[in-house]
Amino acid sequence: MNLPPPTYSIYWDLPVLIVVVSLVYSATRFDDRQSILLEAFRWGRRMTVFLGGIAVFLFFLGWWLSSGSPLWLLALVVGLVVAALLAAVLFASKTS
Repeated sequence: MNLPPPTYSIYWDLPVLIVVVSLVYSATRFDDRQSILLEAFRWGRRMTVFLGGIAVFLFFLGWWLSSGSPLWLLALVVGLVVAALLAAVLFASKTS
């Protein structure tokens, strides 16, 4: 008897975990409901952007390595992007 592979993925639990962690963290910092929900929304947005950025980077890295492109070129591109982001942050902090 051959069973099909499971279609359940652990990544379906990620939105629920983001919401629960954001609410619990916010509830430990604030007392009134409006502040808790506002801070939970902020934390949820931060976590989603952070985890999404990691996912996009890993997807791009996997695509790059499977295409057979040289690894030194990837290191150069990542280095240039990081340098540009650091320059933008430093420039923005000096102008404000």
